[in-house]
Amino acid sequence: MVSYVHDSANSEYHMKQDFLEIFSLPPKSKRVLMDIIAHGVSSVAMISSRLNMPKSSIYDAVIPLLEQSLINEYSGDHGKTFGMSDSEQLTRAHKEKIEELQQAQASLLSFINMNHKDDDVAKPKIKFYAGNLGIKQAFRDIPWSPKYRETYLLWPVKEMIDIDEDFFRWHGQQRFKYGVVLKCIEKHSDRILQSKKHEWLQADKTENLNHVRYLPKGTDWKMSFWIYGNKCLFASGGAEKIAFTVHSKEFCEMMKLLWENLWEKAKE
Repeated sequence: MVSYVHDSANSEYHMKQDFLEIFSLPPKSKRVLMDIIAHGVSSVAMISSRLNMPKSSIYDAVIPLLEQSLINEYSGDHGKTFGMSDSEQLTRAHKEKIEELQQAQASLLSFINMNHKDDDVAKPKIKFYAGNLGIKQAFRDIPWSPKYRETYLLWPVKEMIDIDEDFFRWHGQQRFKYGVVLKCIEKHSDRILQSKKHEWLQADKTENLNHVRYLPKGTDWKMSFWIYGNKCLFASGGAEKIAFTVHSKEFCEMMKLLWENLWEKAKE
């Protein structure tokens, strides 16, 4: 979706270009697309004049835009012109690109799971991440594996899904492929999230892959930790927005003891 930021100083709208990154467009194609968005249906000569770019470069730049259905080509008495696709076409193109990337990512994770051997760690490793994007990358960096059939969480649900609910829905569902059981300790206040609005949180009840217990009222925390195999991931859903992973068998054994102590105190 295209979004705008209002500049109160000159009452102009400046378009954010984040949405373009998913299409992996060449720089010149991005410039041409932004120009067409700003000025509407235009001829190559008009675009060339506004961007101070050779006509041959404009023709090269529109090819990826046409291939990905971001613009349409029109023929008339005055030659070819180019304009934005309609909203339905743009939405479809964006959705198809997202699905393509998700499929590629799923294939990569599947390949890693089948071929990557990282269980017995000779030298423990620690890796740090920052920001919302970093937190999501930390979760991607611990792929689901058929070797480990249980995973253990201390999980401040609301704080974490506020980072990116769609991402955590997708990430959690990847374990279904391997039948991994999720044993999760949550806040008492998070019980309310088990509703239609967040039904994906309990979407695998029929498979009996979710086991959730809640700590007593008033127990509060912002940092989650997730133990899976010989890795433990910590992620802040609060203001700090940091994450780090510890790849160490002995460390995970110690954290599992702490988790089990909380599990015994928690109630269904």
